[in-house]
Amino acid sequence: MVINNKKSFLFIFSLIIGLIIFLAYNFLNRPFTHLSESKLFEIAKGDDYKTILFKLENNKIISDINLMYLYGRLTNKSIKLKAGEYLISRDDSQFSIIDRFEKGEVYLYPFTIIEGWTVDDLELALLNADFFSKPSSPIDYNSFINNDAYDDVLLKPEGLFLPETYFFPKNTLPNQVLENSNKMMLDELAEQWENRQPDLPLNSPYEALILASIIEKETAVPDERPRIASVFIERLKLNMRLQTDPTVIYGLGKEFNGDITKKDLRRDTVYNTYTRYGLPPTPISLPGKESINAALNPANEKNIYFVASGKKDRRHVFSHTIEEHEIAVKNYLNQIKLNDN
Repeated sequence: MVINNKKSFLFIFSLIIGLIIFLAYNFLNRPFTHLSESKLFEIAKGDDYKTILFKLENNKIISDINLMYLYGRLTNKSIKLKAGEYLISRDDSQFSIIDRFEKGEVYLYPFTIIEGWTVDDLELALLNADFFSKPSSPIDYNSFINNDAYDDVLLKPEGLFLPETYFFPKNTLPNQVLENSNKMMLDELAEQWENRQPDLPLNSPYEALILASIIEKETAVPDERPRIASVFIERLKLNMRLQTDPTVIYGLGKEFNGDITKKDLRRDTVYNTYTRYGLPPTPISLPGKESINAALNPANEKNIYFVASGKKDRRHVFSHTIEEHEIAVKNYLNQIKLNDN
C-alpha cells in the first residue's frame, strides 16, 4: 500500500512538473501578437541580463520577466547576450529574441550609394545618416588613394567606391562603409578588367574606371551605355578629343551654376575634354557595374558623335559623320523648341 502511494505521488508530481514545463514553454514560445508593429530594441554595452529584461518589460515587449529570467539563468544564455540594436516583430517570441541576442543578429540598416554620385555626395550622405557614428575627425581618404591595387598615381578618391545597397549595424563608422565599398569596387573592376574586349585603348583598370564614370554621367538609359562607350573608345583610337560636357562640369566644381555655356567649354581645366586630349586625370563620378561593363565591352559601332534627342525618353542620336551629327543637333534644337511650346 505504501509502495502504491509512493508511485501515485511520483506520478502526480511528475505530471505537475511536466505541466509546469509545458505551460512555461508555451508561454515563452508564444508570439508577440500584442505588438501592433515591429520595434527596434537596443542592448547597450554593459547591460546585464536583468537590465535587458526590465527594458523589454518597459518597452511592453514582454509582460513578466520572471520566467524569462529563470530560462536565461538555467540555460546560461544570460551571460552570452550581445550589445546592439535588434528588430522585434509580432512573429517573435521570448525564445526567439533571446536566441537572437545570443547570436548577435543585430538589425542592419540599408545604405545605398547611387550611381553617378560624386565622393562629396557620398560623404554628405554618410554624415547625414543618423544610424552611422559621427566621426571625430574629417574622413581620411589617404588609405584608398594610396592603395597598391591601382598601378596609376591617384590624385583623389573620386570613383573608388562601388554604388550598391549595403547593410550595416547602428553606430558603424563611415570609414568602415567606405572600406567595404572600396573593396567591392576593386573586386568588380578586377573581374571586369579580366573579361574586357581585346585591343581597347585603355592602359589600366583605373583608366577603365575613368571612362566608366563619364559614361555614367552621360546617359540614364541602360541600353545606351555600350553605345556611348563605343563613341568614346573610337575617339580615343582616333586621337580625337572626347568633348563630353560632364567632364567640363566636374572641372568647374562649385562654379557651375546649372547651365553650361560656350565660355565654360572654352575654359581650360585638367577635366575639360574640349580643350584637352585623352581621358581626364581621375573619374568624375562613382560608376556602377553596368557602366564599367560598358567601358570594357563597348558596342561594335563606328559612331564618333552623339547628341540628346530632346525627347522625354532622354535617349541620344548617334552619328558616324559630322554631317549626320549636324542634322541630329538641328533636330535636337527643334525638339527643344517644341517642348517649350
